[in-house]
Amino acid sequence: MLNVIYAELLKLRHSKIRWLVLLGALPANLVTLGAFLPRVTPDGTSAAIDIQDMFYRQGMFLIMMGPAIFALITAYIFAREYQERTINQLFSYPVSRVNILMAKLAVVFLQIVMTTVLSCASVFIVVFLMLLNNKVDVHMIWTGLKTNALICILSFGTIPVAAAVSMVGKNVIPTAVLGVFTTIVTVIGEIGHGRQNIMFPWLTPFWPVRDLAQGIADNDGPNPFAVPALSILSITFLAGLLYSIVYYSKHDVHSGS
Repeated sequence: MLNVIYAELLKLRHSKIRWLVLLGALPANLVTLGAFLPRVTPDGTSAAIDIQDMFYRQGMFLIMMGPAIFALITAYIFAREYQERTINQLFSYPVSRVNILMAKLAVVFLQIVMTTVLSCASVFIVVFLMLLNNKVDVHMIWTGLKTNALICILSFGTIPVAAAVSMVGKNVIPTAVLGVFTTIVTVIGEIGHGRQNIMFPWLTPFWPVRDLAQGIADNDGPNPFAVPALSILSITFLAGLLYSIVYYSKHDVHSGS
């Protein structure tokens, strides 16, 4: 299985997918730097750099960009063989098609992790500088890291749907349309900041970010919609994965020729 994943990674060696990763990470870093703008506390004194605020800004913008960026990454990985008409060769390899599918999904997850890590670059730099001066809240750093880990996992929950659209459409465009649509809904949902919005699967990653916002945004405790949202996301993931497995396994080897 590791060899199949490695083979899929090699296909991306000279691709433009790294630019998609940077496109997803760079804006989050730029928005995070807004924490350096002059601010004052209610008593009129200058406010110090707030790591919680930086993680919140980074998480918010990553979730806004995520649906479109991750959908495009998925489309590129799954639709590439169809567009380049190499799907025949891929299905002729002495490797289980399910293993190929899982390897592609694993590569998408790695790209999500990479995007998330790079989106935290400016926060990591500030944390490092604060550590040198012993002026950092270790608990908040840990909370921010856990939040980003959850963003990775929850963002991956909708990837099988994007993969299925890519395979059926045999092109990047249908998945790109899906990504744009879900991004628009996600942005509207974040602006609304409603607790029930996380039940939209592409907005479920907003759940840990919203919880991180205690004391920053208008927040009123743990989200009561967390369990229903996770249930809906799990069903979305399993339905998309099952459909993708069946479609990939039963697909005619001559399709795409």
